[in-house]
Amino acid sequence: MNIRQNRRLWIAWGAVSIILFLLVFAAMAISYQLFTKQLKEQLISTNMELLGQQNHKLELTLQHIDKTAIQFMKNDAVVRFFSERRNADVNINNEFHVVNTINRTSSSMEYIFSMDLYSYTKQRLLTGSVSSDLNNNVQDFGWIPEFEEEAGLFKWLTTRKIALNARQSVYRNVVTLVRAYPLVHQPGGRKGAVAVNVKEDLLYSLIRNTESDDRGETFVLDGEGVMALHDDKTRLGKDISELPFVRGIFGSDAASGYFAAQIDGQPSWVFYMESDYTGWRIVRVIPASQMSQQMTVIRNTLIGLSLLLFVIAAASTAFAGRWTYLPINRFVRGVRTKLTGQQKSAEAGMAGRRYTDDFHYLEHTVQGILTDREELSRQVSEGKPFIKLQLVAELLSGRRKSTEMLQTYEDMFNIRLYGSRFVVMSIELDNKGAIPSQRDVRLYTYALCNAAEELVNAESKGIAAELEHGKAAVIMSFDEGDDDQRYIMRAVTVADLLKQFVQEYFRRTITIGIGNVAHSPGDIAAKYRESCEALRYKLVLGGNAIITMDDIVNEQSPRYYKLFASIDTIVASVKAADGEMLKTQLARWFVSFAEQQVPPEVIAQLIVQCLMRAATDAVDIGVDAGSLFPEQDMYDHLNQYEMLNRYEQLDELERFALNRLTGLIGLIRDKRSQRERNDLIDQSLVFIQTNYMRSDLSLNLLASEFGLSVPYLSKLFKEKAEINFIDYVMEIRLSKAKELLSATDGKVRYIAEQVGYTNVNSFVRIFKKLTGLTPSEYRERNQDSREGT
Repeated sequence: MNIRQNRRLWIAWGAVSIILFLLVFAAMAISYQLFTKQLKEQLISTNMELLGQQNHKLELTLQHIDKTAIQFMKNDAVVRFFSERRNADVNINNEFHVVNTINRTSSSMEYIFSMDLYSYTKQRLLTGSVSSDLNNNVQDFGWIPEFEEEAGLFKWLTTRKIALNARQSVYRNVVTLVRAYPLVHQPGGRKGAVAVNVKEDLLYSLIRNTESDDRGETFVLDGEGVMALHDDKTRLGKDISELPFVRGIFGSDAASGYFAAQIDGQPSWVFYMESDYTGWRIVRVIPASQMSQQMTVIRNTLIGLSLLLFVIAAASTAFAGRWTYLPINRFVRGVRTKLTGQQKSAEAGMAGRRYTDDFHYLEHTVQGILTDREELSRQVSEGKPFIKLQLVAELLSGRRKSTEMLQTYEDMFNIRLYGSRFVVMSIELDNKGAIPSQRDVRLYTYALCNAAEELVNAESKGIAAELEHGKAAVIMSFDEGDDDQRYIMRAVTVADLLKQFVQEYFRRTITIGIGNVAHSPGDIAAKYRESCEALRYKLVLGGNAIITMDDIVNEQSPRYYKLFASIDTIVASVKAADGEMLKTQLARWFVSFAEQQVPPEVIAQLIVQCLMRAATDAVDIGVDAGSLFPEQDMYDHLNQYEMLNRYEQLDELERFALNRLTGLIGLIRDKRSQRERNDLIDQSLVFIQTNYMRSDLSLNLLASEFGLSVPYLSKLFKEKAEINFIDYVMEIRLSKAKELLSATDGKVRYIAEQVGYTNVNSFVRIFKKLTGLTPSEYRERNQDSREGT
């Protein structure tokens, strides 16, 4: 009997052990699949985001270098180098100024190694230290013949070597930007080009991964598959387009992506992303072993844990599963054994407690489970706002492409959304600087979101979430049935109610930007960016407003030409040290911004250009303008734009610009008050005003007339008159030409000869460059003005 009972006990224990084995390892397999799938997605997402950040940093740097090159090409000396033919002395003097400008530009930005200029019309080459015709260093200037017939206006060349010292064969790896002159021209109208040689090692440092345990490599390929940036400098400039994984990158129609590949016999993951600016591709190759390292650790941990659980469960079954026990007792003892490990901490504080039987222990254990469930529910309730914010952030950022996941949380977080049409609103508190503390800002924003959700759900369905720095976002959804314009009108109605609510109960004002209609959850991110762009027009339209995309002027029309042209008159007022005129012109300028609804980025560009022009002219006079820009380098345009973005109102920007330019006027007046009048220069000015019609009027003639050297006279003239000799003669001749055009009907050729120009084409070109009009157009405009009066 005992033998039969023992046999049955062993059979039962074996069956239970097999069931436990299957359950434990099935749970392990399912857990491993879930963990590894999620971990793999996170690793891929992390690497793609890292690649995107590296590509963004590289693009910003290259675009900044391009903007620096464009600003350099607008310099008067550079323009004269490409456009004008003069005598040898004047050319040498002008090239000296160009070289100084090259050196100043190169030293102002650590990425720039050197700059070269080449005039196709003059066949003249100018580097950072010397000018010459194309010499023996052809390998350094091979871009010149290649770029002459290039269809584009600029081109980034793959990494190449340029000589530092030809005798010792010392070279430097550089990436070269070649940009045509003029900046915009018709086919066949190219006069020259500027090459900016950028330090390759500094560019590569922008994409280098500094983690010590990283075994991957990151590099950049140009559009032909040639290595542009790489940590191994021996591989630079090599064509690897025939490698299988490179063909996989260029064979894809997607601008970014990833795939698995065999590289040098090693399984690897390849991540790539194409730059919208250069067309290059930044590539990151990671060994598969590095990607799977964490998954291997999880797998081994789960296997070990499963074996341990199986051994514990089998042993517990062997000791507690006596065949003579009732099934209920075996169940109770099994539950007690399973829960022993989970209740150790609780039992440690109740070591002296005794249980009358197993059911008493089971009752205590279940009570503990219920208590833990209540605590977990409390923690979930407290974390609801953060989870809700995360869900909304995923919709606004584009990481979540559908609303199916949100349906799971509808009751838990009170989320209500239709799945077909969406309108996104961006909301910002006005005058946040007047709010005492950041805590008050957060409280206002929290209350604003609650009010917004109530108003939205009364009209349709939607959610609201707090963002940083007194901002909030609202997603309003609609059923199908109306057109897009109708949805926008309904959103504007809700926004107006919200604005009135804030004014009445908060005693504050808000500005609301509204994007266009999104036709799917995947479009919400793009429409959120539109709403943020509309909100930025608060700078132009003022606060306490509702701004839709219809209120925004998107096109960069030629009508902004007058706004850019106004910079000349403002800078002229600064040079003339006329503070009242400056104040009047700035006020008129900013009124035009508001009337024409100029985009904020254009306003920032205009202000920065005006400040830089005024500062540059002041420096040419001899004024130290750097003292007016204590926050950053005055030629660092990116920092200038970031500083301007801190202002929310146009009047704040106007005060900022007026303060800076007024400060320049004060410095200019101080500089002029220190100078004594120079009778010699006064006589020179009288001589020029008397003999401006002579075609041979030049510094040489003036120097010969007064018995001085040309360099000394040029320096003295600029210090006293605060303008170059050539520019002064051009202004005198231009002024006389305007008088003749307005007062007489003489031919343009005759008027050109009267003011000292033997070539009428040169006269017309200079006149249009300085006034923006041809002589005939100027005459017609002045005649129309006289007839109108």
